[in-house]
Amino acid sequence: MRANRPGDTGPMDALMGLFWLLAGILGGGDEDPECLVLGGLDAVRAQVFVSGDEARLRDVYVDERAARADTDVLRSYRERGLLLAGMVLVRESCRVTDRSQKGVTLDVVDHLGPTSVRTADGRRRGLPRDGSTRRAVVLERTDDGWRVGAVRRALA
Repeated sequence: MRANRPGDTGPMDALMGLFWLLAGILGGGDEDPECLVLGGLDAVRAQVFVSGDEARLRDVYVDERAARADTDVLRSYRERGLLLAGMVLVRESCRVTDRSQKGVTLDVVDHLGPTSVRTADGRRRGLPRDGSTRRAVVLERTDDGWRVGAVRRALA
């Protein structure tokens, strides 16, 4: 078993390493290293949505249950002949609210930035922008690095 450190998201190729770095730089003023880990996982997640490669969600989530919301959205898009052409997740803030041996809980505020879909006939259509959402994100340590174990709407 290898050591799990903040920033260790498991096996990553050079492109995903660049995404991770950019996520850390562009994150919402994150001071906790685990928020940088979440930025890296969000970069992988964005790549999954743009590529439609549902199997890559295993690099983000601890199991299928935790990935269910993303899996449902990807399948819905596929059934309608849509594929994301670009996705921007804008994180406004992130902070650790709890640490344990198994992982950390983060208080995260983010929103979907400029994002578009490509239709089956190749046209692009912008998606509506959403408002900020506060979530509690649980990061768990696994043999493959940090993964998202749960996401739930946080109480205001």
